[in-house]
Amino acid sequence: MNRFHMLDKGALVATLALGVIGILLIRSTTLGTDTSSIYWIKQCLWLVSGLGIYFFMSHYDYKKLVSRANIFYMIGVLALGLVLFMEPINGARSWFKLPFMSVQPSEFMKIATVLVITKYFTKMHQRQSSFWEFVVSAVLIGIPVGLIAMQPDLGTALVYLPFFVIPNFLIGNKESIWVTLAGVALAALLIAGVIYKPNWVFFMKDYQKDRIIAFIYPDEDTSNKGYQVHQSKISIGQGGLFGMGLGQGKQTKMGFLPAQQTDFILAVAAEELGFVGLVAIFGLFFFLFYRGFQTALEAGDTTGSALVVLVIGTLFTQMLFNAAMLIGMVPTTGIPCPLVSYGGSSMWATMGLLGLIQSVRSYRFVNG
Repeated sequence: MNRFHMLDKGALVATLALGVIGILLIRSTTLGTDTSSIYWIKQCLWLVSGLGIYFFMSHYDYKKLVSRANIFYMIGVLALGLVLFMEPINGARSWFKLPFMSVQPSEFMKIATVLVITKYFTKMHQRQSSFWEFVVSAVLIGIPVGLIAMQPDLGTALVYLPFFVIPNFLIGNKESIWVTLAGVALAALLIAGVIYKPNWVFFMKDYQKDRIIAFIYPDEDTSNKGYQVHQSKISIGQGGLFGMGLGQGKQTKMGFLPAQQTDFILAVAAEELGFVGLVAIFGLFFFLFYRGFQTALEAGDTTGSALVVLVIGTLFTQMLFNAAMLIGMVPTTGIPCPLVSYGGSSMWATMGLLGLIQSVRSYRFVNG
């Protein structure tokens, strides 16, 4: 059977549109510099190769992938452990440095974790689950989160939150509620520790603690701890309704806006494309999520539905945290915007996750 005809063409168009917008914004941030062609050409290559991953995943039966989830999970955990022994890049041991690019295993671990949590919670959904089964599931999620936090990369670790919350919410019995509440309590204790007893939070770097403090007290230091968010707000304010035009952003051209191609790419969009441009970008994202939920409702089994909801939750959380970071609603944590921000690992992992949704759509009428 030719499964290409079963793909969601609308979702594919929205995916490509977001990728192309990202390429245009990345090119805009480097116009007039010595690296003006390097970044956007690389992003083009990653988008095209990401399409290959997208189609591969969409043509591979998701049930077979879920059945092999334990293997993918163990390989992912091993990669996260090995990367801790690599030379740091920008102060973090998050990448394997290859001749043509740097690979970030935490991005691909999202796919493995989606698969293993789908497998585990599908089994739990089929029978009366005990409290300890939920504890075990929390450990399965906690292992990659802990390894990623050790890199240190708390931003990516936060993106794993849906793996913990969504399945517990879907099952909705008292055991899952208690485990969820325990997780929320631990997060609250961590934030309180950073604020009141920062020396106790030994596993966080000083700059990470500074970002949380800057988030809670944003107006106390806009030249140091709160610099990034302060400049991002200026970019957003200057964009107005229709923006200043691609390549015309003053914050971008004068180098005031940090991490222009990656974490703060939406601030570039706000300055150069304006409010209308941002609405268009978020509209494409929400159309993509809407089509995903349609696929979840039409899935032929609980496994497919859970898989799609976990993928949507992961990408939505990543998009939401990135957008909220721009205006200081969450601490600056270095979370890229899916499909739009510069980065090969992020692009490939995102395309792989979206391909899983298409796999559920393509194989929803296939039994076994």
